[in-house]
Amino acid sequence: MDMDRALASFDPPKSFFISVLRSSWLMFVAAIIFMGISWYVLEEYLRDRGEERFKNNVQDLTEAVSRRMTAYEQVLRGGAGLFLASNGVTRHEWQTYVSNARLSDYYPGIQGLGFAQFVTPDTLNAFTSAVQQEGFSDFKVTPVGHRELYCVIKYLEPFDWRNQRAFGFDMCSESTRRTAILHAISTGLPQVSGKVTLVQETPDDTQAGILMYLPLYHGQPTTEAERVKQALGVVYAPFRMDDLMQGIMGKRFSGLKLAIYDSSEASHANLMFSSHKNLPSSKDVFYQSQLETMEGRTWRLDISSESRFISSTEQTQSIWLQVIGSAFVLALFYAVISMARNRYQESLLAAELIANEKRFRLVIEASPSALFMVDRTGAITLVNTHAESLFGYAREELLGRSINMLLPESSRGIHQQHLARYMVHPIAKNMSMRDELFGCCKDGTLLAVEVGLTPIHFSNGIYILATINNVSERKRIEAQQIEHTAELERINQELDRFAYIASHDLKSPLRGIEQLTNWLNEDLADNTNENVQKYLGLIQSRIQRMVLLLDGLLMFSRIGRVDTEIVQVDSRQLIEDMFALVAPPQGFELVLEGDFPQFATVKTLLELVVRNLMSNAIKHHDRGCGVLKIVCEAQKSSYLFSVIDDGPGISGNFHGKVFEMFQTLRPRDEVEGSGLGLSLVKKTVESLGGKIRLESEGRGCCFRFSWPMRIVNKEGI
Repeated sequence: MDMDRALASFDPPKSFFISVLRSSWLMFVAAIIFMGISWYVLEEYLRDRGEERFKNNVQDLTEAVSRRMTAYEQVLRGGAGLFLASNGVTRHEWQTYVSNARLSDYYPGIQGLGFAQFVTPDTLNAFTSAVQQEGFSDFKVTPVGHRELYCVIKYLEPFDWRNQRAFGFDMCSESTRRTAILHAISTGLPQVSGKVTLVQETPDDTQAGILMYLPLYHGQPTTEAERVKQALGVVYAPFRMDDLMQGIMGKRFSGLKLAIYDSSEASHANLMFSSHKNLPSSKDVFYQSQLETMEGRTWRLDISSESRFISSTEQTQSIWLQVIGSAFVLALFYAVISMARNRYQESLLAAELIANEKRFRLVIEASPSALFMVDRTGAITLVNTHAESLFGYAREELLGRSINMLLPESSRGIHQQHLARYMVHPIAKNMSMRDELFGCCKDGTLLAVEVGLTPIHFSNGIYILATINNVSERKRIEAQQIEHTAELERINQELDRFAYIASHDLKSPLRGIEQLTNWLNEDLADNTNENVQKYLGLIQSRIQRMVLLLDGLLMFSRIGRVDTEIVQVDSRQLIEDMFALVAPPQGFELVLEGDFPQFATVKTLLELVVRNLMSNAIKHHDRGCGVLKIVCEAQKSSYLFSVIDDGPGISGNFHGKVFEMFQTLRPRDEVEGSGLGLSLVKKTVESLGGKIRLESEGRGCCFRFSWPMRIVNKEGI
């Protein structure tokens, strides 16, 4: 075809975007490089400015900590001066001094100011008695125990509830405090202790603590030996690290993350303070770690910041640079696209049309149906491979010929008239719904076909796409199904007749046998032989069992195939009537729980299910009295009924057998029955689309069955 040759000779244009990039890539690369360099220079400038500000903040913070610790040292020296200027400082004088110092106003973070006196084991009792005589009758040195040297807290102000917990504490009893005290005594310089937990702490809001010690001597010792010999005690101050550092940092250093370690190594055990939950890290924007000596103690300060330390103006400048640069690149890109669009639009449109036609042809060839395209006159303009194989013609034999060549000769004339009428108002339709259609193969074989017509509008007019499927096999299967259905109906009718005959004709000899046994029973009424009466009773019970079996077989065969009237049913009243109908022995009680509905259903079948379940529960009960409980609950589209008894129960090994025909769990001589009761129940429930199951563990059985709220397919009953 000309169309095929045109498709083969057409060379589609290159990708639109690739062509644009090839024609202007230098312009784009230059613009992007310029933007990248500008952004990089600005970012480096802002980072340098931010790092400089960060370092200034770190220096300010470090100096603030150092100045604050120096200020605390001066407070301690003032307290030591008070002792050196007086022959003896009383508790009231120490209280007055600390009160006038106004620690909470001028020295935030300090927990208190105190004096701890050195006491030897020889002077311990005298020291304790002296403090008790000051009005502290319960005073004692803690912790109790013998030590070579005691450093007992004698004065500590403010004397609030928290500091009272430390009153009388021997600081030499703990190694970290003792090391700091002895170092301060030997050097004569103020000394900060390592990380400790203050005695003042409580389980709530426990913080790490430190203490600052300043030694107090008799006279002016010059050597280490003299200082140790002349030491009276220490003036000291306890600090809670969180309170201390928050008082130093305040809001001024809120942009920094600070962690203080009581060592040159950073570890959780050495951590004394952290301003944030997340510790400073080298992964933060800025990070610095340094060692500082604080009153004879080496601290490690890790400081970082997640902020870039740039001002809002600088941030705005960075954003504006990116916005202006992006706008410039976008404007450039838009200009290039606009200039190239007209040049490529026609070629792209042609390529798309050709691609669509190629896709259309691929769809045609890949279709599992035989496809023909015809024009208004009925001439074939397109066929697919499946059409060739279905009718046995080569493509060249079909193209340009009338579609009538594929029809039986008897249908060709009338088909041309149908085609002319259809072309007046062409619509998509399925011709197989009209009548039986046949196609004619090249060898003359007729095929049962299904034909669908779809009008397609092209620029040169309307064409009809005919979809043809071979339905010969389906027709054959449908004919077989009709035959099978008729045969099944015949078999069902015969089964119905057989069940009726078996139920009625077999009952006649049974009634005769039953009458004979009644006569024998009357004639032998005076016979005292126990075996005779026993055998007559067995004959009568077997006759009754046979009658029940025949009735059950008839009912079982008719379930699912007998139309039954749907009436309005009060389920509560129905259950109570069925309980009265089964005539339970004296001592059996019926209990109803739940909301029992009034709804339209097949009353006779519901009565059958309830009656058989009640009868089964009472018949197999092992006691003279019992409770039969029935529960009803509404579900999405059905009601769930539960029939629960308190009988002997059923072992799990028999749960799968109880619903089978002729199955009984107890000998027939003990419990009369046909073995069809639960089979009837199961078939009845399932014929309406419900389900039934048995639950039994130990004593008692529970039969749960679902009953549809609405009978949809009444003919299937």
